[in-house]
Amino acid sequence: MRAYYRAKGEETAGIAYRARMHCFFAELEPSIPVTEQNLADRVRYIMRSKIFDDAELERLRREAIPSSNELATAGDEAPQATDQLPRVEAAMDLPVVGDSDDDEMVSHELEQMRSILEEAILETRSMPLENRPRLPPHTPKQAKSGCREGS
Repeated sequence: MRAYYRAKGEETAGIAYRARMHCFFAELEPSIPVTEQNLADRVRYIMRSKIFDDAELERLRREAIPSSNELATAGDEAPQATDQLPRVEAAMDLPVVGDSDDDEMVSHELEQMRSILEEAILETRSMPLENRPRLPPHTPKQAKSGCREGS
């Protein structure tokens, strides 16, 4: 979680933090091999399952992102992670979702899907309104009445 908060920084909507988080995690825990995807999955699991309560997450965030006043004193203090060992070990026992080959394949597939979608959007935008495809009704009842929900 420290690597996550350190990589995320003060961003709220950033999505390019995964590579930075992976580098920070490799610095913090060089003996634990983990992929970017697996690390992101673990962070998401920890956040959703509430392994750490809000106070602990906030403390970890403050440790990972020291304010400008704390920067001068942060180097003198040694991090105290002994109370977190059982929880860290529990978090490391999370199921592995995939490996790096899967990450590359998924990334490639996402890029293909994105380009196909962008192409279809451009094609549809250039088409006159009367020639654009119509959405079918959602239910048989709506099909009979000729109306759609929200119309």
